[in-house]
Amino acid sequence: MRKQWETLVSLRPFQKQDLEQAMAIEQISFRAPWTREMFLKELELKFAYHRMASLNSEGEIAGYIFCWLMEPEASILSVAVRPDWRRRGLAGYLLLSALDDFQSRGIREVWLEVRPSNFPARSLYRAFEFQPVGIRPKYYYDTGEDAIVMKLKLGSGLDL
Repeated sequence: MRKQWETLVSLRPFQKQDLEQAMAIEQISFRAPWTREMFLKELELKFAYHRMASLNSEGEIAGYIFCWLMEPEASILSVAVRPDWRRRGLAGYLLLSALDDFQSRGIREVWLEVRPSNFPARSLYRAFEFQPVGIRPKYYYDTGEDAIVMKLKLGSGLDL
């Protein structure tokens, strides 16, 4: 998977000039999308980690991952892929690359919340051996849906 994606996309940190493309992907991907202000705030946070998957042929953004790093833990906030690039493995590549980075930085645990109704995301996280560890009741303000809390331990023999 890694070799294929390394020829198609370049991963780089989020930059202000990515804002419009990131917001377009966000709007089409989520019921409660991030606002412009939320994206811009990520540029200011010292503990923010973000990678944009920029198409090598066009320079356009095909997907992204946003996380927070607070060693020895990381939290995955958002993973999104443009609709025309979904179901090809790009989200997995973004996640794999982030987990590799986290492991090299000494991160030992990775946390996230996911909607029970988000079957594609849940499937992706299970494929990476994230385990459900709890529920946050009525976590999503737009629907009142609970969140499944998932956790992955790094550095314990996981071969990324």
